[in-house]
Amino acid sequence: MNLYSGFDVLINFHNKQSIPAPLFNRFRVLFCVWIGKRIGRYALDHVIPFSIWKNNDLWNLLPAASNVNAAKSDKIPSPELIERQRDRILEYWEILHKHQQQRFQKEIQVALLGNHAFDTWKQEGISQLQNSCNYLIETRGFEAWEVRVG
Repeated sequence: MNLYSGFDVLINFHNKQSIPAPLFNRFRVLFCVWIGKRIGRYALDHVIPFSIWKNNDLWNLLPAASNVNAAKSDKIPSPELIERQRDRILEYWEILHKHQQQRFQKEIQVALLGNHAFDTWKQEGISQLQNSCNYLIETRGFEAWEVRVG
């Protein structure tokens, strides 16, 4: 099912974290970024937890089932989980990019893409997200989080 169904955007520009919430609240159908199951109520998950990386960038704020978000807590998604959920992550990133193009481009360029050209943002964004998570797990010693998609 297409995530754009019935989508009409009103965005609150005053609180950085609140921007994705009104955007995602407009969906008729919403799926958990980590398990792919349809959800009604959701939590806005920091892919890389805020407690570890003080970051409210749009690319880092994605909808998750509340119970899944609670189980993830301050753990780092494994690079393998990111790979399995690549399509869902990219679908949400595309929506955020479409509706907040300038901000999304700036934030993902600074945080994930670095010197890579923006035209490769999807491939490089996922790759650099995996690299960042791997670094936090392997080098910094943060707990990896893995969930089996059912």
